[in-house]
Amino acid sequence: MRKIFTAEDVDNAASKGEHSITIAAEDTITAMALERAEALGIQFELSGAESRSDETRYGTSMRGGGERPSSGKVVETPYRGLLTEREVDVWRKEFPILKDVIHVANCSQSAQAKRVRGAIERYLDNWLSVGMDWNNWVNEVGLAKAEFAKLIGADASEICVTSSVSEAVSSVASALDYSGQRKKIVVTDAEFPTVDHVWLAQQKYGVKVDFISTNQRHEVDLSEYDRYIDETTLLASITQVYYLNGFKQDIAKIAETAHRKGALALVDAYQGLGTEPVDVKSMNIDMLTSGNLKYLFGIPGIAFLYVDKRLVPSMKPAVTGWFGQSNPFLFQTRYLDWAPEARRLDTGTPPVLNAYAARAGLEIANEIGVARIKDRIDMLSAYALRGVLARGLTCWSPFDVNKKGGTTAIYVGDKMDSHHMETALRKRNIIASARGEVIRVAPHFYTKPNELDVVLDAIKEILDGEGHKK
Repeated sequence: MRKIFTAEDVDNAASKGEHSITIAAEDTITAMALERAEALGIQFELSGAESRSDETRYGTSMRGGGERPSSGKVVETPYRGLLTEREVDVWRKEFPILKDVIHVANCSQSAQAKRVRGAIERYLDNWLSVGMDWNNWVNEVGLAKAEFAKLIGADASEICVTSSVSEAVSSVASALDYSGQRKKIVVTDAEFPTVDHVWLAQQKYGVKVDFISTNQRHEVDLSEYDRYIDETTLLASITQVYYLNGFKQDIAKIAETAHRKGALALVDAYQGLGTEPVDVKSMNIDMLTSGNLKYLFGIPGIAFLYVDKRLVPSMKPAVTGWFGQSNPFLFQTRYLDWAPEARRLDTGTPPVLNAYAARAGLEIANEIGVARIKDRIDMLSAYALRGVLARGLTCWSPFDVNKKGGTTAIYVGDKMDSHHMETALRKRNIIASARGEVIRVAPHFYTKPNELDVVLDAIKEILDGEGHKK
């Protein structure tokens, strides 16, 4: 039976005076466990005659060597200045909070835009003056879908709306056919937990869930997909950007591997969409889902799901509702009549208020242009990485900007809880995002390079202060 080794297992071994932990080839070691084992001088050893090739899946920390995630030279992309500083200054006025704080928590929630707030007020005014206005509300949901479709190069008929990515993935999982040979879902330890939880919940239907581990650098080796996806794989469920450290995957190449093996590819783009151009047609992506409260300027409570129109007829969702039917307002109860388009994966009453906000946020991203946003965020990523090295901070993010989303993850776990760091930064008018043992610095296009200096200086000062206390 596959076992997952955590940092707690390492601490337990150390408390017993043990210098090694025996594992099997199918076991998984978390990134935190690898870090803890290296710090305590404990090795993971494969039992019996397990092959050395299996050993490599756990990263070089098993053998006490390897490059630390915080070391290395920054590999930059050429900065073209597609967004001028003057344009950025004009856009900053759209986000009032930027007058008072440095906002680098965009991996969790972007700064509030006047346009988004105005859209919410438009809904409230409509509700106040008109009351029930279903025609306009449903129309607004349709416009939000169309704006999302524009962002990813899809047709509006290929978009459905849900309240969260959890619901979107659940709808997909319930719509697939597991009756044939293909019953395996390939996922990774880099997925946001909700996605893996949804797939694990399908095991009661005979689904096999196979995990690809992250390596010592908190990345997923591209070659692992070729090893894990096989003739029994139905679908590879992959994240575009790892929420913990910003590691960015080549989703087009992974989709190509999946298709070569006869499997489908579902992309969770929540942590990267809006910072990296995505064209689902040229990338041959089967399905893609994302909310829009992060880099797409929206609010919680709404997410979108793209389904290639060629797949729609074969999908029969058990997670469904009246808006997934051909005519929701027929109000029939005796049979299922799924819509012919992707909206057959819609469920109940759509999140109307959230759709107003989502449409406005998506319009901002489309108006600026994702390619221009990427150009600036890549520049800011390189700037942050150079700043991390200059200050001697430990970074868990890739130092190659080509493999990195907007997040720069700075390790603080040896000195404090990351939420304590988040709170301490807020007292300095800096909004960053804690996650696990790291504090995440995630700029958006409106971030100024000098603001990153302020943030990194503050992190170092707080860490040094905690170190002196000890």
